[in-house]
Amino acid sequence: MNPVDIVIFSEDFPPKDGGIAQWAMGVARSFHKLGLRVHLLTRFWNENFQRIQEKEPYRLVQVKGKNWKRFRSIYATKALRKLLDDGLKPKVIIATTSNIARGLVGLAKSSQSELVIIVHGLEVTRKMSWFKHQVIKRTLNASHLVVAVSRFTASVVEERYQVPANRIKVLPNGVDPDLFYPEEPAEAYKQELAIERKKVILTLARLQERKGHDKVIEALPEVLKNVPDAIYLVSGKKEGEYYERLKMLVQRLDLENAVRFVGYIPSDELNRLYNACDVYIMPSRELENSGDTEGFGITYLEANACGKPVIGGRSGGVVDAIDDGVNGFLVDPKSADEIASRLIQLLSDNALAERIGAQARARVLERFTWDAIGKNLAQELGLD
Repeated sequence: MNPVDIVIFSEDFPPKDGGIAQWAMGVARSFHKLGLRVHLLTRFWNENFQRIQEKEPYRLVQVKGKNWKRFRSIYATKALRKLLDDGLKPKVIIATTSNIARGLVGLAKSSQSELVIIVHGLEVTRKMSWFKHQVIKRTLNASHLVVAVSRFTASVVEERYQVPANRIKVLPNGVDPDLFYPEEPAEAYKQELAIERKKVILTLARLQERKGHDKVIEALPEVLKNVPDAIYLVSGKKEGEYYERLKMLVQRLDLENAVRFVGYIPSDELNRLYNACDVYIMPSRELENSGDTEGFGITYLEANACGKPVIGGRSGGVVDAIDDGVNGFLVDPKSADEIASRLIQLLSDNALAERIGAQARARVLERFTWDAIGKNLAQELGLD
């Protein structure tokens, strides 16, 4: 029996960061293990891509194009048409965003392939023009299946874009437990970060307002009264207006010795960074003016896979990533007092932190590995 051909088209792919890139690689690897023949198309980023291509066991194709954001639909159409003209007959075509799916709708229909669109959050929750809304609505409704990474995102797809509920599948993000796992951080690494003998709070995320760094900083004075050796590590590129606001907030609250902006951390150092912390926190909140909302939050799973308890904002799809009291705690993302209370609890009670950390890793291994996510999706599509 010939293997089934699957096309995955993702604008983002490692070494580019983010949940979409991780989704594409994770599911592609999982499908390959299931015996499916995967063809992954992705936007060209840099010449170092060749080294990544050599490590992946499935077909990986770079798609080049100038002014990508404006002409992405044209580039997607041309790239897929070339595969079809070469004789490929995919059973399923997966677009990791609705933006890239626009260029695939017609060819999926003409090739009698099932089009699957992955929806993460911001692309369907943000404020947009009527025309843009209609384009996304038509694209989503032209698909065979919409995969939403959380129940929250699924509800937006159904209510705002009128996609029938029976054509929406909720399937969470995943994590690779071979990349994220418990280990004792080296003393040299702790010295490098200046966190020896500290209780470490970590946020690893883009420096954007919805991620809630500011509320963690506002909570720190109360935390320090109870846990004087606490320190807050903020990992993310040190750029932009929000970063400048965070620095000013640190200065105003006299927290220069309690907050470290450690900048961008390469992917091969992330496991060490997670393991260097005692608590991972990202109290994401919805920004009502822009519609900016957390669709899931893959970093919670990465920290959990390292055996770390997490704290997240009770907002958007975070409630699917965090089972309150099991792998971490949910808080009011606008309440510095509630954030401080949970931080103090986890930083002061080692037994509690260790118990939740152990439950967190077990939860990841049972339900949130990419192998589990890929198998679930394959079953949904009748590919198993």
